[in-house]
Amino acid sequence: MKATGTGETRVERIRVAGIPIDNVPEQDLPSVVESIASSKDIGQVVFLRLWDLMRARRSREFRACLEAAALVIPVSIGIVRGARFLKKSVPPRYMPFEFVVRALGALEPRNRSVYVIGGDQKTVTTVEHNVKRTFPGVRLVGRYSGLYPRSLEADILTGIKKAAPNLVFAGHGLRGKNLWIHRHRASFHGGMFLWSSEVFEQFADKARRPSRRSFQNGTDLWPSFFRRPWRVLRIPVYVWYCLVLVVHRIRGL
Repeated sequence: MKATGTGETRVERIRVAGIPIDNVPEQDLPSVVESIASSKDIGQVVFLRLWDLMRARRSREFRACLEAAALVIPVSIGIVRGARFLKKSVPPRYMPFEFVVRALGALEPRNRSVYVIGGDQKTVTTVEHNVKRTFPGVRLVGRYSGLYPRSLEADILTGIKKAAPNLVFAGHGLRGKNLWIHRHRASFHGGMFLWSSEVFEQFADKARRPSRRSFQNGTDLWPSFFRRPWRVLRIPVYVWYCLVLVVHRIRGL
């Protein structure tokens, strides 16, 4: 068990195929979010799909990112089933969009601040507008496009540090995606940092949200396979995941 703040709020970190996963009870989510957002430490939140889990097994940097993260939230149904197969405590799955909405809802009563970065200028402006309109109690303290030249990166990092937001909501365009946050940890003050291209585009009204039913059934990504048929080449990776689970089950890991 690991504490995320004072009181009885607890987050349990388990391992699935050797990769850290966090079990955040739904009733504790608001207090967990507030604890991370108000902390002086950098609290990265990572939405983890099965493909990312297998990537972490071969990428030292990405695995270090997950180890250092405040929360690693399982998104794929295969990760949850893997935890059950390994006889670990089974973490709830959060739909990324709903997680971000609930996080913003937890920050709004305390008038917490948010910085938005990602996409082109039109996209980031739309995201900022929709956050402000839906959560009027949240303070927007800055925004920037994620499609910036490298020569501006130092100034952008300084701007975020000076704004000292409780939440940095990041989207597509940032080099390294989740690793962009991890690589620049030393450049920021505390607070919650969250990258999700998927949710960013949904907040920008550029992508449709999957239905809750399809998410619960684990079929929410099926449309993407029709748009990107080459993803069928990932099937051997998923088979390898099943074999890794069997090995970990035998070894009691």
